[in-house]
Amino acid sequence: MIVLSWLAIPTIRDRLVVMSKIFILSLPRTGTTSTCIYLLESGYKVAHTAFNEAAFELAEVVADTPVFIDYASLYSRYPNSKFIYLQRPEGDWLESIRRLLLSMRKRWLADSNFFESDIKRCFLAAFPEFCSKKEFSNEYLLSCYRKHQIAVDRFFNDKPEQLLRVDITQLGAGEKILKFCGKALGGSSNELPHVNKGRRITYWETIEHPNKVFSK
Repeated sequence: MIVLSWLAIPTIRDRLVVMSKIFILSLPRTGTTSTCIYLLESGYKVAHTAFNEAAFELAEVVADTPVFIDYASLYSRYPNSKFIYLQRPEGDWLESIRRLLLSMRKRWLADSNFFESDIKRCFLAAFPEFCSKKEFSNEYLLSCYRKHQIAVDRFFNDKPEQLLRVDITQLGAGEKILKFCGKALGGSSNELPHVNKGRRITYWETIEHPNKVFSK
């Protein structure tokens, strides 16, 4: 598996300090943006996608690309970290991920250089040949989803305390996430916000917040 090159290079600091992060490793369209905004407003420095060492080092929470593919390498680099696997009803996810992949494929065919190399690598790993597919059937998408889920289950089988599974539609999902992260609820709501509604898929880009960490 090819991962971000700097992940495989140990530094002096790595040997002296055991750093920890919070990684959201579920696939795109599972509520990653909503959870990132919730944690951002709860006081964490958050990167929704990260493509270089500076972004990873600055952020306390990292989600989406490349985490959903590179979580094993990230665990090796940050062994005391916590990982969050978000779940949503399969029917809702299917509709949302299909919309995203169709949009990405259209851009890919128009200009394959439009996307970061790590975006292309991770999406092709999770959704094989998505750039050349004419359609995304429920069977294909669910196969990709379940393959990723099985891989996550296997990886965390001997370290279950470092993985939180949470249904984003569950009452109190936000509180459950904050408790797992080690932060008191305080003034935060115990419910996650609902963003990226309908056809909107880039809500994170509109967020302005002092704790927001840019991807690169």
